[in-house]
Amino acid sequence: MPEVPPGPVRRDPDVEAALRAAVVADVAWTVEGRPRVHGVLPLVGPDGPVLALPWSELETARSLAAAGRVLLCLSEPQGAGRAWRPLGVRARTRLEEDPEGDVFTATLLEQELLRWPPSRLLADSVLLRREHWWWLPRLLVHLEVLDDSPLGARESREDQLLVVAGDGAGGWPEATVTGPAGALRGPAPAPGPALLLGQELSWPDLERWGRWSWQGRWDGAQLQVEQAPGSTGLPPVPGLLRRWRRHRALERACRAGLAAAPPATPRVTGP
Repeated sequence: MPEVPPGPVRRDPDVEAALRAAVVADVAWTVEGRPRVHGVLPLVGPDGPVLALPWSELETARSLAAAGRVLLCLSEPQGAGRAWRPLGVRARTRLEEDPEGDVFTATLLEQELLRWPPSRLLADSVLLRREHWWWLPRLLVHLEVLDDSPLGARESREDQLLVVAGDGAGGWPEATVTGPAGALRGPAPAPGPALLLGQELSWPDLERWGRWSWQGRWDGAQLQVEQAPGSTGLPPVPGLLRRWRRHRALERACRAGLAAAPPATPRVTGP
């Protein structure tokens, strides 16, 4: 596990306001020298910024905790509030496992319901929360903000987020947004293993979130592609049967994640 120098917890009201105003964000980290990126809903709890992942994403949450250092990227302006601004936020991670969902329900659920319509279908009433009890337990990845820097904003579907792994297995990832013809909207990252991420969301329901990426090596000027996506763009509008199957798959994945954790009070792990 990479060692991260200790330091005071930084509560920046402007950064937290931008996170509250965002609809979605991307969290980037490095695993064995390669960049990984995951789409998240950034929340702000009593202790600062936090990612509240469902137990279907147990592997991702524990990988974020093991990395110890992440780059949270705000680059999607669509649907965001007035306080939003494009940012790259470097942070340390601390994982709190909340298998009963008590912490999430008390401090973060209302914020998620206000900003993420798909969650309303599962937890917008007492009856729904009782039926979908497996949705309330969460893996809370707390973020201790170290610093932030400007980041380009996606202005169209053709814009992508370029993420380059830092030096060595524990290096900080770097990110910038690319526009038409690959033009950078910010300083060029140093060469290294890289990932070029595109995305598109359906508005305003946010039912569909298409994400695709090219993987390879950034040479300082362009990406040498080693793996291309099979498809790009939004997934098709699901029918009733597909929605039911997707719902059942999510329930099974959340239940499986919870089964991997012994019953206990919330546990905190991290570097």
